[in-house]
Amino acid sequence: METLKRGPGRPRKPGAPDAAERMRTARERKRRAGFRLHQSWVNAAPQGYSDHQRLDARSLAMHCLVARKLLANPALIAQARNTLARWRAQAPEPVPSYFLEWGRILEGSPEEIAAFLASMREDATRLRQSSPFTNLLTPEERARIFEAFR
Repeated sequence: METLKRGPGRPRKPGAPDAAERMRTARERKRRAGFRLHQSWVNAAPQGYSDHQRLDARSLAMHCLVARKLLANPALIAQARNTLARWRAQAPEPVPSYFLEWGRILEGSPEEIAAFLASMREDATRLRQSSPFTNLLTPEERARIFEAFR
């Protein structure tokens, strides 16, 4: 009678992969899931955006929606001009420079204003932080965008 040499544990079923093959398939599954081997498995996906980048992206999304509304209804520009005038009247002297910048922008055509609002330019990103267009969005539109950038 011949004795089968067995290793530790339960005997393998016929056709079952050996330990090395199971390890290769497990590693491949982890690689496909976005992990990489570095002493232990770590997530290789890029880190999330910083809070500041997320706020800028959220502000851009809001202003893109405002830009669409302005193109559909150019009369909304008057509302932004009124908001800016109210802010100027309430501001202490000297008037902040962004009031003057927004004043120049609001003198443009609806197409120029919409293009600026949806722009990725540095000055557009900066000015979106003090925008006279904030009251053009409904609470539902604002909530939908905030939820998307949580």
